Amino acid sequence: MLVDIFLPRWVPFDSFNLNEDVPGSIAAPDTAMAYPWKHFIGGHMGRLGTRADMVLYQQYVNDIIDGVKKALGTVDPTPFFAKYGNNVWAAAQQYLAAVVAYASGPVIKKYLGVLAAADVYTASTTFAILESIRLDLGFGSQVHP
Repeated sequence: MLVDIFLPRWVPFDSFNLNEDVPGSIAAPDTAMAYPWKHFIGGHMGRLGTRADMVLYQQYVNDIIDGVKKALGTVDPTPFFAKYGNNVWAAAQQYLAAVVAYASGPVIKKYLGVLAAADVYTASTTFAILESIRLDLGFGSQVHP
């Protein structure tokens, strides 16, 4: 039983399960897979899971991570800061929203009909993972005047 980490055949609840430890939650399924279990109890949504369900979940999260890293290298922040000038928070919000849209769009398309609520919570999960990648790992963080 691993509650609030993995929900069999569902994407994570809002903001990557309202996560406080994104790196730990990303790593937790690897730890769980090291045990020889056959049935998984996620604590929510009333579904028992299998090892294949957890592998699919890990693939989903890894696709988000890959998308975020690609988006951080692709989406240019300059136009957002040029547009909003001294309103740095507006520029940052719009830039990060563009990064989330770029990263989450293909993931939503890939998992729609595969994992429940892919269209509902993938963007907020992508934002939580984006912020962890930027703040916890320092990947793609830009500093603007």
